[in-house]
Amino acid sequence: MNQILNAQRLIQLSQFHPKLKTIWYLVAAATFSVCNEPQEIPKLYHYAMLLSNDNAHMYRFTLASQTIDLLRADLPVKKNLINENYQHPTFFQKQLTSKFREVILKTGPLAGLPKAINGLTVLKETTPDVLLPNLDPIDPWDAAMGNSSPISETAMRRKHDKTIQERDHTIQDGLRHWNSIYNKVSTRVVNNLNNSYPDLWYYTLVHVYGPLFAFDEILSAQETSLVIIASLVPQDVNPQLRGHLKGALNIGCDKETVEAVRGLAILISQWCGVNWKSGVVKL
Repeated sequence: MNQILNAQRLIQLSQFHPKLKTIWYLVAAATFSVCNEPQEIPKLYHYAMLLSNDNAHMYRFTLASQTIDLLRADLPVKKNLINENYQHPTFFQKQLTSKFREVILKTGPLAGLPKAINGLTVLKETTPDVLLPNLDPIDPWDAAMGNSSPISETAMRRKHDKTIQERDHTIQDGLRHWNSIYNKVSTRVVNNLNNSYPDLWYYTLVHVYGPLFAFDEILSAQETSLVIIASLVPQDVNPQLRGHLKGALNIGCDKETVEAVRGLAILISQWCGVNWKSGVVKL
């Protein structure tokens, strides 16, 4: 598989713009996932994990080289080393792991479920065991008969809607999030989708905005907005990108940060060999 990131490029991404100091790795993970280069995600994850240690920023290049060397090893060796390094992860490292998972999940409806599956699978293989959820196996045949649950409810970060009231609450959360993003043009965009195909608007609201994009217990609304921009940049979808660039401002991101995210996503897309039919729209 093609290897894109090396130590120099990891450092370049981490220092791309001061406004992205705490989110560059999430923006990069989303972009690589959408570009179908999931093998790069563990490099971002482990470099960000190492940079979270005290005084780590004094040793950026050394840590970047260590990250590349670690992930070059065979899987069993690599997994043992990872588990040794993170026997007692910090709160920040636990939080970082959750954020990486959430970012890749949120790229699913934007760029396709197969890419999100591949990204999360690669991330799981290089995540310290202590940071993986403790799960009982699911039996889909038994669950289909109604004898057991088809989901791991206790391990999920999202609440499973069991009543009509809970479902309606999730939908209302999605609508509020939608209105925050689209603001003055919200009604027009809703009806464009609904008139194209009512099921398209239903899917967008009930399955994407409600339970996924509006969920802010792991990523903030602003972080989600920036991840969406990074996911759209490689795809040559200027109408949608334009809406989300403006939407990021509506939801509280500053212009400099939004432009920096766009720039970082363009750089990574170019590394991945993306070619656009037309220029990438900007604010």
